Amino acid sequence: MKLARGENEIGRMSSEASIQAFFKLSPDLLCTRTPEGYFLELNDLWTETFGWTLEELKSRPWMEFIHPNDFAFTDEIERQCHAAPLNSAPFLYKNRFCAKDGSYRWLSWRVTPYEGGLSYGMAKDVTTNHWQGSGEYRTAVQEAVKLRDQAIAASSVGIVIADAQLPDMPLIYVNPAFERIAGYSAAEVLGYNCRFLQGEKTDQAELEKLRIAIKEGTHCTVTLLNYRKDGTPFWNELTISPIYDQNDRLTHFVGIQSDISDRVRAEKALRVEQRKSEKLLLNVLPQSIVEQLKKVEGSLARQFDEATILFADIVGFTPLSAQLQPLEVIVFLNQIFSRFDDLVEKYGVEKIKTIGDAYMLAGGLPVPREDHADAIAQIALEMQDSIAPLQEETQRDFQIRIGINTGAVVAGVIGQKKFIYDLWGDAVNVASRMEALGEAGKIQVSQQTYDQLKDKFHFEKRGAIAVKGKGEMTTYWLLGKKE
Repeated sequence: MKLARGENEIGRMSSEASIQAFFKLSPDLLCTRTPEGYFLELNDLWTETFGWTLEELKSRPWMEFIHPNDFAFTDEIERQCHAAPLNSAPFLYKNRFCAKDGSYRWLSWRVTPYEGGLSYGMAKDVTTNHWQGSGEYRTAVQEAVKLRDQAIAASSVGIVIADAQLPDMPLIYVNPAFERIAGYSAAEVLGYNCRFLQGEKTDQAELEKLRIAIKEGTHCTVTLLNYRKDGTPFWNELTISPIYDQNDRLTHFVGIQSDISDRVRAEKALRVEQRKSEKLLLNVLPQSIVEQLKKVEGSLARQFDEATILFADIVGFTPLSAQLQPLEVIVFLNQIFSRFDDLVEKYGVEKIKTIGDAYMLAGGLPVPREDHADAIAQIALEMQDSIAPLQEETQRDFQIRIGINTGAVVAGVIGQKKFIYDLWGDAVNVASRMEALGEAGKIQVSQQTYDQLKDKFHFEKRGAIAVKGKGEMTTYWLLGKKE
């Protein structure tokens, strides 16, 4: 009896080993399933086919892997498997099973009814030939190919295909839109590389970008200046896409081409107009203020702890203008203020505005600078010097009076229309008083400005003068720069 039991045990173990060997060697997907809806055993081919580990496949109900459109049908088969009498024939059906990458593959199943708490299943992967033999499938494929060819032929963009496996990547296909855009017939270009569109200008920066993409086998979009068969130029927006075979070898490039000449011309014209507008705006406002206005709505005001303000006025302008025609007055002022504008640009200070025959400028804003007082003093001296040649040129006897003050101001743009960059604060009022209470042909500065410049410039003390709203103030005449 002991010997018989040993023989039975050996036979059982041999039988299990045979079953395991069959599971491993089978070319089909094998499984055992429990009535609760889980896989119990699976062979390794499941992992090779779908990417899931065996543990992942066993961890959740196997019906969750079935395509939603096949769920109801498969569920009905399952009910029949549970209800079928013993020794019933296997059930045969097809459904789609989900792979780990989210794709689905068609399986052809043979499953047994549940017996002894298990159902055995065998499945073949029939994805590649599912419906291929049917006339319906062939008709659908033919119709799809026909529609594809019609779409390519009717496309308004040029489509070309180049063979990446042949030397020099010759064109093997061009659609009618390419022929219309480039002016070449298919017979004239097939077998040639499409660089014939480049003309003589082969140093375009975009070409290098294109060459790198071709070399690396990657997608790329460039805008090239190309030439039609008749020599006329056009702007070509070209997108290339690589095609790889199943062995990951680059076989072809598909090129999509669009004539965007109208768009390029429109964009160029827009840029020209934008530059004109920008230039005009910069003649009205400082550049830093222009940049801020592009980003911010509303007032743009900022306090500057220290800036130097200059006012200049033409002495005796009222009686002089009475002797001139209105247009002559404008020409006369333009001659003077244009010279002042040149000096403003030379010293990098900011022209604020003109008020009648008065000219206002400031240093140290909107971009702060430490030498603001020095720059304003230099420009004031040169403004006086610029008058003498103009007196001879116009044969008119006139002089200018200049006042300067240094202090804290608020500067910026307020309001919503007709912007002007302006200054506010007591320092501005004092600078205006320095000019109004000055003398013809002289430059009067406040004590604050004098303290900034006394080591670099020559001054003559004027003494105390009465300033409206300020009382007695000590002022100085600016004479010149020290050696």
